[in-house]
Amino acid sequence: MSPLLLGIDIGGTAIKGGIVEKSTIVWKTVELIEMKNPFETLVYVIGKLVEHADTRPEAIGIASAGRIDSEKGIVVYATSNLKNWSGLDLAQKINSRFHIPTFIINDARAAALAEAGSRNVSNMVLLTIGTGLGGGIVVDGKLIEGAHWQAGEIGHTILYPNGRRCNCGKKGCAEMYISMKVLHRYAKEKDRERLIEKFKQKDQNTVMAVEKMCRDIAVLIDRIFLTIDPQVVAIGGGFCELGSNALEILRKCVEPYSSKSLYNTSQVDLSILGNDAGIIGAVIYAKDRISRS
Repeated sequence: MSPLLLGIDIGGTAIKGGIVEKSTIVWKTVELIEMKNPFETLVYVIGKLVEHADTRPEAIGIASAGRIDSEKGIVVYATSNLKNWSGLDLAQKINSRFHIPTFIINDARAAALAEAGSRNVSNMVLLTIGTGLGGGIVVDGKLIEGAHWQAGEIGHTILYPNGRRCNCGKKGCAEMYISMKVLHRYAKEKDRERLIEKFKQKDQNTVMAVEKMCRDIAVLIDRIFLTIDPQVVAIGGGFCELGSNALEILRKCVEPYSSKSLYNTSQVDLSILGNDAGIIGAVIYAKDRISRS
């Protein structure tokens, strides 16, 4: 029997959990985060997975928002999107609750690992556009985490100096212009499903909102190609649910930049794994850590 692992993806508004066998999610659950205590929501999700599993899991891989010391399993820093998350020794706390080896990695980095594997490429960048804006960088087949565990924090690079105030304390961060929260605000539509439906029906206001945000995404994508020169820049997170028409808009926004460089718009793509990438990447990371121990 193949080993069974649990993969968890902690975003800004929900926690997704999956039972994974042979790199396939065989059962999944999603819970909205209890904003006052996201840790208890996490414990609840893991409890559901353990209860549903046929055998005892070999390990738990957790992909979390925030800057994660993945060697120690500690949340070094997280914004107020996750309450009381900064400084949390997440691996130790989950280990002590469930007595299952637990490994932690940043959510966008986990998704990048999974996406690179699914595409069989050795150099790529993944931008996750969800509640916030995250990033993961894979170079020569290796995930880049950096000296302070913040390589890929593209959402907190400055897009507009002295622009909108970010909850990280800076002004003009890319996340303040590129996220599903921002898109909902631009489109004046709070409901996720209605936003997607309006876009697919080519509602003018919604299409204009997507175009507005894509112009800013294109600036980031050009910077990434000229800094890292990856084979692919993939877009993950909730943005993927908008589908191929949104990708077409984004590629048109990128084209004026790519035409003056050596990359082309076909290297910009939507995530293959979509919202499952974080779960699968967390499991990939956990398996790698187990093999090293």
